Amino acid sequence: MKKQLTLIGMGTGSENFLTIEAESALRKGQIIFGAKRILEIAENSLKRGLSEDRQAESGKNLPKSEPLYRAEEIFSYLKENPQYEKASVVFSGDVGFFSGAESFFSFLGTAADSSKIVKPEVCDWEINVIPGISSAVYFASKLQKSWQNWKFLSLHGAKCNAIGQIRKNPGCFFILSGIEDVRNLGKMLEKAIKNRVIPVVNCYLGSNLSYDVEKIIQISPEKLAFYQEKENSEADNLNSARADSKTAQTTANLSDNTLKNSLFVLLVENEGAKSQPITPFLNDEDFIRGEKIPMTKKEVRRLSLASLGLSESSIFYDIGSGSGSVTVEAARIATEGHVFAVECREEAFELTKKNVDKFCLENVTCVLGKAPECLDFPSPSHVFIGGSKGNLREIVEFVLKKNPKVRIVANFVSLENLCEMQNLLKSLEEEDRIENAEITQLAVSHAERAGDFHLMKAQNPVYIVSFSGKAGKE
Repeated sequence: MKKQLTLIGMGTGSENFLTIEAESALRKGQIIFGAKRILEIAENSLKRGLSEDRQAESGKNLPKSEPLYRAEEIFSYLKENPQYEKASVVFSGDVGFFSGAESFFSFLGTAADSSKIVKPEVCDWEINVIPGISSAVYFASKLQKSWQNWKFLSLHGAKCNAIGQIRKNPGCFFILSGIEDVRNLGKMLEKAIKNRVIPVVNCYLGSNLSYDVEKIIQISPEKLAFYQEKENSEADNLNSARADSKTAQTTANLSDNTLKNSLFVLLVENEGAKSQPITPFLNDEDFIRGEKIPMTKKEVRRLSLASLGLSESSIFYDIGSGSGSVTVEAARIATEGHVFAVECREEAFELTKKNVDKFCLENVTCVLGKAPECLDFPSPSHVFIGGSKGNLREIVEFVLKKNPKVRIVANFVSLENLCEMQNLLKSLEEEDRIENAEITQLAVSHAERAGDFHLMKAQNPVYIVSFSGKAGKE
């Protein structure tokens, strides 16, 4: 018979939301692992409904609690203590929703795949998983809203492209670490609305979910930015229920640690996301401009980005970012990826940063330096070359080495630079390292008023070169 290890989702926090199956598994176990706060909830759940005398008596028979939550530490502990044959690991919420159980699943993944070597410490254990009620499901029920189309994000010890996600999703649900996360996100929302990156949004904030002292309110971004837990009257609480002796008792039962470190959740609804384009559509006038810093114009920008074929998760290099127009448009597409904007001129570098800041883009890293020496980034899926400063071949060779299947698009204005690119393409094709090479000339003219008439004014022709690294070649 194998030993039994059960991973348990404890629900939103109150022991009232612990499932019968989970409570039964806890009672049958000999030892419970987890973070201290979650262990406290588990212990309270096993003691509930008992008098103080019976709690004291039952405490002698309760499973032992051990404040460990990492898979490696737990299996090491169990190996050193072979007397335990039934163990549980408890996690807040549901084990599949931004849970510490994810790292546990990764550690145990080898046991489920017979093609891989199973870790010896896992072999003796049968793994069971019991889900819990997640904060998102609970919050949606209190708001009387459906949650299946929400975008789920966490700022609890992590970073995410919050404004980028809000801009394109009608509903974004955030797990927040505490008051500072609430205020920071409120300030970001205020700025994004002011800069017209997003329209006015609806916000719903929840804290201490499932406890009698829970608070669920509709709140403006301005109030979020300066939120104080006690500043809202009880009348603002969407889940208002008059405080009574039971509430006071529940508050007393919660440890100081639980109250100080309770998680907040926030739902941001953006109706404007339903009509939000997913392709480049910004006008040149939308950007902060520099007098001596060139900008890739909108027609060239749109065709170049279309040739790149970016996805939501692209890792994108913008080499020679200039004003940052390509960086901004790419970052608004690759909301779950990352953009690295490289510029060697300090004035242009600062302008790129200003435009990135204007559009509230959290998925951009701006770097002052010369390529390829400064390209110490994760492997790119897509690369745009707007300027190479004489290092065109070195840049292309470098990114092809990092990712032999990378997609590259480059813009040229002068015939000399275009000829250099043609020679490079020829040598790469002869080496069978690239495919689908294309050269397009784009000549754009705009109508300008001249008295009672309109005359077409031409811009300089631009050459757009695109190609892909060939799979399996280096």
